[in-house]
Amino acid sequence: MTAMLDLDIQTPGLGQMEAILGELKQLRESNALLKKRQTEIDAQLSLAARVQQSLAPRSLVWHDVSVETHYSPAHTIGGDFGIVFPHNDEALTIVMCDVSGHGIGSALMANLIYSETLHQVEREATPSKLLRHLHDFAHAHLAADGFYFTIAAVRFGMRARRATFVGGGHPPAMHVSNGGVRLLESQNGILGCLSETARPAPAEDIEFAHGDRLVLYTDGLVEVFDSQDDMLGVEGLKKLVLQSAKQPLPEMRRAILEGVAAWSDGPLADDVSLVIVEVR
Repeated sequence: MTAMLDLDIQTPGLGQMEAILGELKQLRESNALLKKRQTEIDAQLSLAARVQQSLAPRSLVWHDVSVETHYSPAHTIGGDFGIVFPHNDEALTIVMCDVSGHGIGSALMANLIYSETLHQVEREATPSKLLRHLHDFAHAHLAADGFYFTIAAVRFGMRARRATFVGGGHPPAMHVSNGGVRLLESQNGILGCLSETARPAPAEDIEFAHGDRLVLYTDGLVEVFDSQDDMLGVEGLKKLVLQSAKQPLPEMRRAILEGVAAWSDGPLADDVSLVIVEVR
């Protein structure tokens, strides 16, 4: 004898069906609004990315100086910026800055500091005075918990055989000369967060010979980790610089970036800025 299982299957009533259909309609409308909002956000981020790209340093040739540059944000927009500014025939100023953090907040801070930096460069502020002014400006107008930035600035004279360098908490610049690399350490601490971090320090004068190169970069090129969690670091980047120093500037730039990417276990996690200067 086979037992019969009595299943009490209830069909939704008309009221329940109307409620379900109403919820589905609301869900479709909400999804449509979210899609529209996402499209608007994507458009705004695209515009912000174009604005941010305008802050990237530009390659140029100035008298006996050639400048090769690269910039790539870790996300759509980033916190790095650079300036390559010729003062007619008298001098050439190069500035590189890295604002703490990532994303929209850092990009807005970078834009403000960029505008103030460019204003001071146009007024022909020396590298030392530039750092002091930017620190005071940020401390007075952009004070925020955990906010800081690092900067490196160099100014070439007309004959391009002598330059003045100053850094504030920035990774050491690299002076390539006679088959070796000399590290140019920052004379000041990080800027913007504490009033005492940027006491005036003397700038460093650099003598350049024919064929010498100067490499400026942000920490996105050195704080890179391999699969064993070993960091490339300044010494690792120094090796890449030495290995490629005899190549033309575009090839040297490419070799450095490819070497860093080969070391990294996955995509680079930070914004990357690189400036290579050759004195001919």
